Amino acid sequence: MDVSIRNALLFSTFFILSVMAPQQLQAQEWVYSVVDGDTLSEFSEKHLKKTSYWKQLQKINNVADPKRIPVNTKLRIPLAWIKSEPATAEIVDIQGRVKIRTAKSPEEQFAQIGDKLSLGDELTTLNNASAMIRFADASEVVIQQSTHISFNHLSKYGETGMVDSRVRLISGNVETQAQPQVGSGARLEIHTPSAITAVRGTEFRTTYSTEKGSARIEVLEGRVKVSGANKTRLIRSGYGTKVEKNKAPLKPRKLLPAPEVAAIPEPIEQVGYELFWQKVPSSAAYRVLISKDNVFGTVLWDNIADRNRLNLPDYPDGEYQLQIRAIDKLGIEGMPSFTQFRLNAHPQPPFPMAPPQKAIIRGENPLLEWTRSADAETYRLEVATDPHFANKVIDKNRVADIRFATDQLRPEKTYYWRLASFAPDGELGPYSDVREFDVKPIPATPETSVLEGDTNVSLSWSEGKQGQTYQIQVARDRAFDNILTDTTVREAKLDLPRPEGYRYVRVRTLAEDGYAGAWGTTQELSPPPSDSWIYIFGSAVMTILLL
Repeated sequence: MDVSIRNALLFSTFFILSVMAPQQLQAQEWVYSVVDGDTLSEFSEKHLKKTSYWKQLQKINNVADPKRIPVNTKLRIPLAWIKSEPATAEIVDIQGRVKIRTAKSPEEQFAQIGDKLSLGDELTTLNNASAMIRFADASEVVIQQSTHISFNHLSKYGETGMVDSRVRLISGNVETQAQPQVGSGARLEIHTPSAITAVRGTEFRTTYSTEKGSARIEVLEGRVKVSGANKTRLIRSGYGTKVEKNKAPLKPRKLLPAPEVAAIPEPIEQVGYELFWQKVPSSAAYRVLISKDNVFGTVLWDNIADRNRLNLPDYPDGEYQLQIRAIDKLGIEGMPSFTQFRLNAHPQPPFPMAPPQKAIIRGENPLLEWTRSADAETYRLEVATDPHFANKVIDKNRVADIRFATDQLRPEKTYYWRLASFAPDGELGPYSDVREFDVKPIPATPETSVLEGDTNVSLSWSEGKQGQTYQIQVARDRAFDNILTDTTVREAKLDLPRPEGYRYVRVRTLAEDGYAGAWGTTQELSPPPSDSWIYIFGSAVMTILLL
């Protein structure tokens, strides 16, 4: 046996003796209510270790006639006289890998539902594993992940209904749902190296940390007696305490309220859905648990979050139960909130790749592309003119490729598209996020008319669509390497001063979003005619006249 476990056992044993001895000095007896037909001899034969005890029973209870006892007479029977026999506990549910080491064999073996547990047996849950144990009186204990327990005492008092169950929590966390205890001999106790919790019909949690050497007890229903360092505190419903080794239990603290979980989609169709809940004042962290059953008999997932949000794990489609508790600065966990949710996230949809979100496609029909989903055999593709897909223009089932060429999309519209996966068995999974794109025409290429006057040049071209503008460039060269003017106008015309030398002009249409169409034909602007011919002609005439 590990040294730390042996030391814990010695300490725990010392604790049991020091705490329980005063209780044992009190009335350790069973009070029985007589029913019609009871006789002391028959009662002794059925319930007591010796039939001859009936005479002593008659004496201590002042029974006048041992064969005719009035109905509802209360008989006081010392527990030491009552038949006692070993009891067993049973594993009624398992999640993940759980190991058992029996008192008869040092070798561990994996546990199965239906396994019986006896005095001295040990049970260990591995990471992401849990188990539900049911005792002889139908009380149940859920053993959470990474927990190690042993069974210190398992017995029952014949047919009295009294069961004595004592579990040693070596490390980890257990949650107990105890049945109401009948008789002073009935008990259910959880022992740790620093505390003992004794209950009579209640629901509570016990955690022991070997690293910190402390235990935490949180009572959800009923009352629990917690003992440590020869001091006992009564912890009522809605309160918790912490007990360090060799110290008395702390004064009970009110458990933090249950977190309020934000609305969850029905169903959840996204793997890794981010869960939100309201912050709880005075909380330091939160514990989030997921189970398949609403009593959390076993736990699929157990996680600590340091903020009020967490991404859910990827589990098969189905119904699940969610539990969230706020944790205070002492590590005491608060009241739980419970939420049911349904996953329908498989087969996973592919991720739309192209065109990019809110892309504008001009002059061609877009090619839709997406990733290959590992869950999918084929895909369903939908394209619509509204985000709710009431007006579909493309609805294709069993698309085997991861791309699709559209050929029937009209321009001047916004389109929405999404995908879903078909599994090999034909199941259609949830849709991907909706993507959108616009199909728009390329702005028309303007053909420019030029009207040259004496002092100015008037440019005009065909008017485009509403909202379009026009870019005009004037350059010294045909290649437009030396641009003199670059301007944008709203009207399909422009007047320019007539240049002194040859210039070149071109016009193109700009869409409302700034997209530029093709340049129109380059036009040449010529300078105004020169007056030098008049001077030359006049000079020639004068020369002739002088001859």
